[in-house]
Amino acid sequence: MKFDFKRILIINLGGLGDILLSTSALKAIRQAYPKAIIELLVVPYLYNYARGINGVDKVYVWYKNHTPVSLLKNLVVLLKLRQRRFDLAVNMRTLVSLRGARAMGFLLWLINPGLKVGRDTCGRGGFLDIKIPESDWGEKYERDYDLETAASLGAQIVSREVVFVLSQTDRLQVDEILNRELINPNWPIIGIHPGGEPSRRWPRENFVELIKRLKNRGDFNFVVTGDKRERGLAKFLVAKSKIRVINLAGRLSISQLAALIERCCLYITNDTGPMHIAASLNVSTVAIFGPGSLVRYDPRNISNRCKVVYHKHECAPCNKKRCARLDCLKEISVEEVFNAASLLLAA
Repeated sequence: MKFDFKRILIINLGGLGDILLSTSALKAIRQAYPKAIIELLVVPYLYNYARGINGVDKVYVWYKNHTPVSLLKNLVVLLKLRQRRFDLAVNMRTLVSLRGARAMGFLLWLINPGLKVGRDTCGRGGFLDIKIPESDWGEKYERDYDLETAASLGAQIVSREVVFVLSQTDRLQVDEILNRELINPNWPIIGIHPGGEPSRRWPRENFVELIKRLKNRGDFNFVVTGDKRERGLAKFLVAKSKIRVINLAGRLSISQLAALIERCCLYITNDTGPMHIAASLNVSTVAIFGPGSLVRYDPRNISNRCKVVYHKHECAPCNKKRCARLDCLKEISVEEVFNAASLLLAA
């Protein structure tokens, strides 16, 4: 069924990986409605990245925290969105709780689009006009739920490819940063991303031991990545590794991070947004999975150069932000990750 949408709002209040995995669906919607104005609502740290997504005309920011300033900014955005009189609003995220579903339903009611479309997670999407059924942990890859949503709007799914579009400017800026850090141009780069949600972090001491073992395997430049909140974690790895490790945590934009990952011969990461960037760029990647849903977020769905290290555990998957035990990650040994990395380096 084909519609006549002139103004479309896509709501995706997830993280970097969620936005990146939705790009093939956004492309399909753009191809189906080439004359429509497509606008996107995202969380603040993704604003600059979202502005660069092909086919998106305008980006708005929505704050999830409830400070007085954030609430005021959200009210201003909400009034703007309501005035836009969208023909269609699409929520491209899982409704993880009844509370979250009520909040999204209220948001869509206030925006008042002509048609409301999105995920009907475990029946929580009763406020939607077109519902895409899913369970809490899903039975398919996240990208495929987004493509199913696009197909429900009459879009033809021509490609399932997930691509991070890089500019030459981003590449040149990263080259300049690495040159300032006096990187050895004759040695390949191994990227290490030890951060992410606290519940998804492999123990930092394991990353230190892993770096030491990889150094014994050959000559490499080691670069640690992360956001501003993870600077301390990166400093720990630099201090404890006893070898030269370049700390770029908090110093790169999302696009610059992607340009750095593209330069890596290997990227070792927890279950994070940068993991999806590495997979989309087809960079050799070791992904360390703990409580995240492997069915929904397995990077091997978009790259054959990924290896996942994972121990199935009775309490996983889960949505905890923090965990006092972290058994699912602590059970993963340095030897396992090192062996996965060695296989990729030898390929």
